[in-house]
Amino acid sequence: MDRISELPDALLLQILSLVQTKDRVATGLLSKRWETLWTLVPKLDFHLECGSDSEFVNRSLLLHRAPVLEVFSLKVETFQVNPLDIGLWVRTAVDHGVRELKLNYTANEDPIRLPRSFYTCQTLLVLKLKNASLVGFSSSVCFQSLKILHLLSVTYSDEKSLETILSSCSSLKDLVVECCPNDNVFIFTINVPSLQSLSLNRSSKYYPKNCLGFVINAPSLKYLNIRDYRGSFCLAEDMPQLVEANIEVGYEKLDELLGSLTSVKRLSICSTKSNFTQAPCLIGTTTFQQLVHLEICTCKPEWWNLLVCLLTATPKLRVLKLKRTHKDCSKGGCWNEPGSVPDCLLNSLEYFEWRRYKGTKDQSDLVTYILRNSCQLTMVKILTETDEHEEQLEMIKKLAFSPRASNTCQVDFD
Repeated sequence: MDRISELPDALLLQILSLVQTKDRVATGLLSKRWETLWTLVPKLDFHLECGSDSEFVNRSLLLHRAPVLEVFSLKVETFQVNPLDIGLWVRTAVDHGVRELKLNYTANEDPIRLPRSFYTCQTLLVLKLKNASLVGFSSSVCFQSLKILHLLSVTYSDEKSLETILSSCSSLKDLVVECCPNDNVFIFTINVPSLQSLSLNRSSKYYPKNCLGFVINAPSLKYLNIRDYRGSFCLAEDMPQLVEANIEVGYEKLDELLGSLTSVKRLSICSTKSNFTQAPCLIGTTTFQQLVHLEICTCKPEWWNLLVCLLTATPKLRVLKLKRTHKDCSKGGCWNEPGSVPDCLLNSLEYFEWRRYKGTKDQSDLVTYILRNSCQLTMVKILTETDEHEEQLEMIKKLAFSPRASNTCQVDFD
């Protein structure tokens, strides 16, 4: 311990920042020098469970002497903590110029309400809230420095209050929103010109009467994730800088959403609705000129139609992956060859992968079609769902002698 004590304060503070606050405070018993050193660490994190001492949080904030509070993290899992104390702690953190604020309140279903001073904290760079209530603030809300915002199971006064908060985040780059049944928002409007990464999540437990959809205006967006089982739509303005999109939705129509993703380079899509009929109605005349990587979930029978539609709309596609991430409800779908061979098969497709392959006639026909028409194909990887050696061998035999447009194509079974 003597050798550690000889280290400069700056290095000791870095070391102390790596341990939890309760352990950091305990180092004050080591020697006179360590007695107050922990108070200069610009990070405070607390995890309050049943039997935790709320007074410890009060003392830690009171004794904290760092010029700036870089991180204030609070996780509350016990109803024994007074919500008024939580508001006081947040206000104190704001007074200390907090830059990263994390609040995870799971003590009960009622969200925690934040103090008014919180809404004008201009030092905040990162804000992550879970089960909080953003209500009762004036129009003077200002988060001009905020870069990262996560709103998980957060309630609002109404749709206008959410729009007010987002409009105050002029520097926002990363936004995560997880809807909840009582959030008081029917249409989530995301209008943030500076936004580069957006994740929207509405779980299956979200009651249909509470939800309509999303409206997105984020021209600088590069990464988009949407997981929405209960919404009706997602309308988005053109996103010319979009690099990657992961879409998992239960919308009646996909054309409204996919029509705004024409600049995307990597796309993963799963449609959980089961009432699509004709492939052309899914995305209309939309063309994805930049798309080179496509993944489609095979959990519903409509994926066959969606695949045909997307193959004809992605002339530069290089990687195609089929996967199933949900329960298999694909019975009833079938493979129908497109009227003409898609350009991507003739000119660009290099890699094809199918996970949880069963080897049915329709599945075998699709793989055979891709092998027969993909001139640039170098690898086909089939990951079967069965562990039976004989069944696997039969699948291999079916494809081993299939005609191949590419002389360099290899077929790999796993």
